[in-house]
Amino acid sequence: MATQHDLLASILNPETGYPWQPLAPEAEAYLTGLESAFNALEGGDELNGAIAAGWQILSAQMEVQMATQRGNAPMDEVSQAVISPVLEQLRQFQGRVPSGLLHRLAQSAAVLTRSGQPLIDQLVQCVDDILPGWNSEDLAVLARPLAYSLRDGRGEILELNLRAIPTADWEALSDLEQARLTLTMASVALKVAQGEGSESL
Repeated sequence: MATQHDLLASILNPETGYPWQPLAPEAEAYLTGLESAFNALEGGDELNGAIAAGWQILSAQMEVQMATQRGNAPMDEVSQAVISPVLEQLRQFQGRVPSGLLHRLAQSAAVLTRSGQPLIDQLVQCVDDILPGWNSEDLAVLARPLAYSLRDGRGEILELNLRAIPTADWEALSDLEQARLTLTMASVALKVAQGEGSESL
């Protein structure tokens, strides 16, 4: 089902990710734009920082995908010790979202809390595969107040977000409401995973 959803999102998305045939004449503009963006990085620390940041994001995504692919396969003791309390906390949303979504969020949160990324990036990465139709920059705008509340330990932003979203079935919610609810659940999951991860170290 997730694969079909991804395929549909890629077909309906007006932005093409990359040209299928790099030698085709219409691919020239895309590749030239990539090359000029790469050349704009002036080498040295700026280039190395961009490469390191890109690698961190890619490795975190790969860890999330591998954890998702394993599904119910036995995970190491530390990961299971982190995932169980996160899932327990996410059960408060059980009637509002599909059950598989909660497990995916718990796994993503357990992996991403160890990635060392900023909180806002962790939130966006956590929901990225659940909301494939959303641009990561748009998700970052919605995630910013939640990231601040995670950093400062203030829970009123979570409460405000939850009160603003109707208690309807997942399919009955608008895309914006689904995004807000998913980001709110992700912030709960990350908060619990951070606490459990620090206890297990």
